[in-house]
Amino acid sequence: VSAVADRYGVPMINESSTSPDLTKRGFKWFWRATPHDEYFNRDLFEFLKGLTEGKAKGVKAVPKKDLQNIAYACENTEWGAGVAKSLEAYAKEYGFTITKGILYNSNSPDLTSEARALVSAKPDAMLFAAYLSDSLLWVRTLKGMKAQTHLLWGQNAGFEMADFAKTLGPEINGILTRTVFIDKLTKVKKVAGQINDIYKKKYGDDLTGATARAVVGVQTWAYVLNKAASTEPKVIQKACNEVNIPANELVMPWAGVKFDSTGQNILGRGLIGQYQKTRDGKISLEIVYPFDLATANVVYPFPGWK
Repeated sequence: VSAVADRYGVPMINESSTSPDLTKRGFKWFWRATPHDEYFNRDLFEFLKGLTEGKAKGVKAVPKKDLQNIAYACENTEWGAGVAKSLEAYAKEYGFTITKGILYNSNSPDLTSEARALVSAKPDAMLFAAYLSDSLLWVRTLKGMKAQTHLLWGQNAGFEMADFAKTLGPEINGILTRTVFIDKLTKVKKVAGQINDIYKKKYGDDLTGATARAVVGVQTWAYVLNKAASTEPKVIQKACNEVNIPANELVMPWAGVKFDSTGQNILGRGLIGQYQKTRDGKISLEIVYPFDLATANVVYPFPGWK
């Protein structure tokens, strides 16, 4: 879609697609409000590094050898393949070892052979890029195998959708997900609380990383059109290149929205959340990274399934 929009000079603001390559094509009519997967994958490795340095809330420094070997499984479209490529690069940069890498079809009705391949690699950490149906299948398949690992992380998408927690419940205790929004932020950021209340009244769920970014996408268009005061494409293009939305007006925990010459918002950042079982047996998604925003102690190692 972005290629067609660029060919015809039609402004396109993207709110939630995270493949890094989208803003590396030299397009002049495409802008992306969300941080992309290289931001988020770097966050993961900063989290791993912080675990080894004793920075994680409630966890003593973890010997690096206990997190050294990593395996990943990513769905094989543009998004998942891009995540895999980025994970490989950051593992090398941060001194971790990829012992197994799998690209798979997200529509697969069965992931048993892929799960066996992951488990046989005996990784210290399992990383995933999966949509909702395959993320559910991954957890159920690994649970059936009683798979063991020290850390299990999902690259957003299915791992942070409301139906992921609703469907699996306590089975996801200890699973980490890359995200950009957790409802706990509504208690410390006024505008986030206000928008979340409106959203929950209409849809019955709290905002997630995907839906909160959609809010910012619409908000960015509103800022651009108000600034342009025109529907002329070139005037809108200029307004996109100059827009600067301050942090205190965003539902997201970002420093703002400001695009660089590639159309990428350079003021966004990610969060890492962890599903944790509460005393009443329910599941809560807590912020565990950045460490200074942590809302709970990290559950480490991953408790696994019995």
